Amino acid sequence: MKPIFITIQLLLISFSLSAQIGRTYPDGHGGRVFFPFGDISFADEVVEFQVGDPGPIEGYGIPEPILGIPDYTGDFEKKYTTLGYGGSLTIKFTDNILYDIPGPDLYIFEIGPDVEPVEVHISKNGNDWINVGKTGGGLSEVDISEYVNESDIFRYVKIVDVKDGKSGRWPGADVDAIGAIGSSINFQLSSSVLFDFGKATLGEDKTELKSIGEKVSEINGLTVIEGYTDNVGSQESNIDLSKRRAEEIRSYLINNHNIDEGKIKVYAFGEKNPVADNTTEEGRSKNRRVEIIVFPNENEERKGVVGTWDAGKWGDLHIYRYGDKIAGWYESDGGEIVGELTDPYTIEGKWVENGSRKECDSYVYDRNHWGSLKLKFSKDYSTFTMFWGYCDSPADEKGLEGVKK
Repeated sequence: MKPIFITIQLLLISFSLSAQIGRTYPDGHGGRVFFPFGDISFADEVVEFQVGDPGPIEGYGIPEPILGIPDYTGDFEKKYTTLGYGGSLTIKFTDNILYDIPGPDLYIFEIGPDVEPVEVHISKNGNDWINVGKTGGGLSEVDISEYVNESDIFRYVKIVDVKDGKSGRWPGADVDAIGAIGSSINFQLSSSVLFDFGKATLGEDKTELKSIGEKVSEINGLTVIEGYTDNVGSQESNIDLSKRRAEEIRSYLINNHNIDEGKIKVYAFGEKNPVADNTTEEGRSKNRRVEIIVFPNENEERKGVVGTWDAGKWGDLHIYRYGDKIAGWYESDGGEIVGELTDPYTIEGKWVENGSRKECDSYVYDRNHWGSLKLKFSKDYSTFTMFWGYCDSPADEKGLEGVKK
């Protein structure tokens, strides 16, 4: 079993350590797909787009609509990208990365009644590519496990239309979004905040590193620290510097956050795997970095509340879990749930719908029809009882009961 992980990449000056909550997203075909890290799981940057020939009608052969969460709602909204016959599109994840987890790792959100096939490639650096198969036959998910090693990390995805449909006004695949189910969170901090230039001793300001240490301690899994430099100097000296910096952070985490030293590994890569252009000062600054990869505790229980439940007038309720974070959806009125497992038998959080008898003053997931929610499960997880309220009111009104399917 390959673990999901969280990566903390130290590049930018400031960042937010706010919790990332898992969420389900409409797959365009009546179902939904669960992403453990929610909105950050999706493509952030277009690297290259080559529209096919023939291409789509004007306004649809542009790549930007593919970025971010899936947001196509129907009709002829320009919220998707048509590749054109044989077209290709390369994207990059910047605040997350792709990683192999049990089951599907990548999801291509294609709109329309049919899933037009695309060939899928992944890359660590944007230059060396691995073909991981293609979508089609009603499937939009990709499992990369057959093609990669357990510890591989990828930032680039390229999709190529396989020339299955040449005619019409929108030839080629029509894609709304690309998301990494096997994903990570990348917190970013400038290396200059950690170290003086060419040095491997931590500076006085450890505010962000302290916050990161608290997160690492909370997850309590295997931690891998990777050191990188720019290409200035010899390869040997860069390897040495990146190793000393990674070991300095390892010592900080052990000494200040009570992290088991047996759970921390250090690797030094020097100038390898640059994330920016080393011919500019700005690019070299971005390449001088440390990456902290934190694997969750593999002993964590992930069963119990997870599954599909007959929820009466709600229809089927699908519940997913990552750590103590809970997300789910139900068939009635575009319903979603989000919350936390407060004990092994209780979920507390919110319900969200497209419409209800009361409008709230604030919004959740861009909707103002929401409220508090509590699900109490039986000891054998065969049933649950729901309690709910509108908006910020307590979840003290008894609602429907659910039965495990």
